[in-house]
Amino acid sequence: EGVEVAHQLANFTQVISLLLKFLEDAEASAANFALNAHMAGHSSLPSNISQEELCGGTSIDMLRRAALTLIHLAKYSDNKKLFLTHQHRVLNLAMSRFTHPRIGAMIANLLYHMESDWKLT
Repeated sequence: EGVEVAHQLANFTQVISLLLKFLEDAEASAANFALNAHMAGHSSLPSNISQEELCGGTSIDMLRRAALTLIHLAKYSDNKKLFLTHQHRVLNLAMSRFTHPRIGAMIANLLYHMESDWKLT
């Protein structure tokens, strides 16, 4: 079933870019909160900040679902060309200290699938 869904989603060439943008927006929101806290003289984020606020108004579960969808798409070899154009974005998300740790682990898994399955250059 997962392969069939990946095949159907592959017909929408912008799906990978849109999912990455969703994850990047959440990462940028977390970076913005951290910057604002630093500028206000706080050494850490205020304790009353919710995960949804840190993630740009979305939930960790929605980010997890987006990352999981990307992983399933990466397993479908016909999507190789679509992912190749976005490999720098995936790497940036994986390396960002503002990506939620659970999502970062999933992005690292995505990189693993990209590397092991396709031998990216």
